Amino acid sequence: MFNPENDLERALVRAAEDPSARAPFFETLLDAELTLALVQSKDRKGDGYEVPEVMSEDLAFVPIFTADSRVAAMFGVEKMMTVRQTFRQILEQIEGANFVLNPGSDYGREIMETDVAAMLAGDFEKAAESDDFDAEDGFDEEQPLPQVVGRPSPMPTHLVKPLAKLFGGLREVKAAYMAQSLFPDADGLKRLVIGIDCDGDLDIVLDHVGEVLDEVAKASDVIDFVSVPGSPLDGYFERDTQPFYRRP
Repeated sequence: MFNPENDLERALVRAAEDPSARAPFFETLLDAELTLALVQSKDRKGDGYEVPEVMSEDLAFVPIFTADSRVAAMFGVEKMMTVRQTFRQILEQIEGANFVLNPGSDYGREIMETDVAAMLAGDFEKAAESDDFDAEDGFDEEQPLPQVVGRPSPMPTHLVKPLAKLFGGLREVKAAYMAQSLFPDADGLKRLVIGIDCDGDLDIVLDHVGEVLDEVAKASDVIDFVSVPGSPLDGYFERDTQPFYRRP
């Protein structure tokens, strides 16, 4: 459930429900104070922080948030730091990027680079043209596969451990990855996506996976399976996360 915590979030809800409120929302957003999350750098040589990205159809998006409390919906307990800046200030530091507002929450929106350019030019009507506001149903609900994914929070160890054990006995499986939709579906569930890199027939591997899931999956687990490489989420699996199983 999304309970607005500030004027910007109330404007976001209005924009999601009323198309005439969308251009005014973008005008408000440009100089509104947002939360930018910085995650611990993947560079093991240092203890620095970096701007994270989420993937959608091979496009990278920088996550931004309308309140500090919205950050946990995406990152959970992951080690990070947050910075409060106006969207205009963020744009001065991160140029040429796509953004996603409130990933993991019920109300959010993709803000493409072209939308950003329109906002900076003062053309808020143009920025609102893509009509991509979320209201509880998530992004692109007609898509068969979640389009904006990140690391599951918390990690579903009830699935990861038995599947890693299974894959250890299947020599054709080279690696396996886990992702989670950052936006809930129409039923309020954040779907999981398991990517499998294998040498053989993926369908045969999935037959074995199905037998394991019959024993360990919860009723609330909604899981999609994709081949890696071979899906729109390749960029995330191959660049932005580590496999939960890798063949020795």
